[in-house]
Amino acid sequence: MQRIILAAIVILVLGSAGSALYGAAAPPTRIASSGLSAELLPLWIGQDRGLFKKHGMDTEVITIQGGPLAIQALLSGSTQFHAGGTSSPMESKIGGANAVTLAVFIDSLPYTLVSSAKIKTPAQLKGAKFAVSRLGSVSDLSLRIALRNMGINPEKEATILGIGDQTSRFTALRSGIVDATVISPPLTVTARKLGLTTISSFQDAGIVWAYNSIDTTQDFAQNNRGVVLSFLRGFVESIAYIHKNKEESMATMGRWMRLDDREALAESYEYVLKIVPKKPYASDKGIQAVLDALALRNPAAKNFKPQDFYDMSYLKELDKSGFLDRVFQ
Repeated sequence: MQRIILAAIVILVLGSAGSALYGAAAPPTRIASSGLSAELLPLWIGQDRGLFKKHGMDTEVITIQGGPLAIQALLSGSTQFHAGGTSSPMESKIGGANAVTLAVFIDSLPYTLVSSAKIKTPAQLKGAKFAVSRLGSVSDLSLRIALRNMGINPEKEATILGIGDQTSRFTALRSGIVDATVISPPLTVTARKLGLTTISSFQDAGIVWAYNSIDTTQDFAQNNRGVVLSFLRGFVESIAYIHKNKEESMATMGRWMRLDDREALAESYEYVLKIVPKKPYASDKGIQAVLDALALRNPAAKNFKPQDFYDMSYLKELDKSGFLDRVFQ
């Protein structure tokens, strides 16, 4: 079951679903996902190809535009899991919430910074307007890191606007509302065809960064260990499915992203294979990179260490049982 929820009403809608919607039957386990980008393919595979169901779960994926809103839904109890930007649950933890990361399925920055054709070099980006999803989001934080690496002060020498998902950001770039934005496949294919300038590939730069994760609350994990293990089984088996089933994986991606450009789908598929690990453990280096970025805006982040944000015991249990290796055989 797939739902795309308008950000302004997501908490109200989910919070009031309850028994009126499901009657006496138990509601499905809800997973809030942040946006519609290729990195979320394992989640979509698990849902559409029945791999969560295989492990005894009735699940519903709810797409919410923006990580902070998705985390609000998680913390309210409206959803039970979150799949998306790791910075959002970390920021909530710094603020006193009890979010916990169960797996990190992208530990790098998969964005490409593209600009209008008139801009040819990083130096020409000084004073430019940039589009991100939301201020404080992963796209915002990673853009600011990239600009600093180029010698541009994002606070003083750039105007950064919260525009929405990457399709909205790309539209803003094409229409001239902004001069540059961060995107990922399949829009990288479209950008090349349109003659836009590729300024920098964050992923190729080898930056370690806890980008996308599976998260829940500590209370839910402690009280529902079996559900957490089942969900992680379905998710990891979905990663294995992607490796073994190219055409089916591309078809699922195309359906969720409403995309029928085979070149774009093929590039996105190869990109997912490249950036999603078979064993999605969190790394201290990746978590620390996010912490360092958050500390630029929130000094309280300096009071935390990487181990405060994740619990890999569930993934380790599956690994010790041989499950993580077995599904790839």
